[in-house]
Amino acid sequence: MTRPKRQLNPLWQCPKCGEKFTTPNQQHSCGKFSLEPLFARSEPHVFGIYKKFAGMVQACGPVTIIPQKTRITFQARMRFVSLYPHKAHLLGGFVFARRLEHPRFHKIETFSPRSHLHHFRLDSEDDLDSDFEAWIAEAYAVGEQKHLE
Repeated sequence: MTRPKRQLNPLWQCPKCGEKFTTPNQQHSCGKFSLEPLFARSEPHVFGIYKKFAGMVQACGPVTIIPQKTRITFQARMRFVSLYPHKAHLLGGFVFARRLEHPRFHKIETFSPRSHLHHFRLDSEDDLDSDFEAWIAEAYAVGEQKHLE
């Protein structure tokens, strides 16, 4: 017997800043930011890592890239990955519906049975290998909330 597909509520849009969220009245700081200040103190190769990563995410399907004060988030329906630019590397975190132990995840935070934040570090574009491509696709599916179907 197959279960009926779960209906997802429409996204709530903040009347002040226009950001969209899966939860009405989601707490956030309204503001419009750009990428340039985030990478102002980074070595040039860090922006190259970001561009390759963003391209890999965009290959999964429609995505909204949201520069914030200290990070860049990627959103399908919900936000599923964030990147934090540093001088010589990027730190990031994928949201997965499962806990995945792997040496490339230096920390995992569990928020609920279907919400686990996996922290990683990217030092070069070479770090964006087939494992990362698969993890990006898995996190993108969470962003689409397919794990709730």
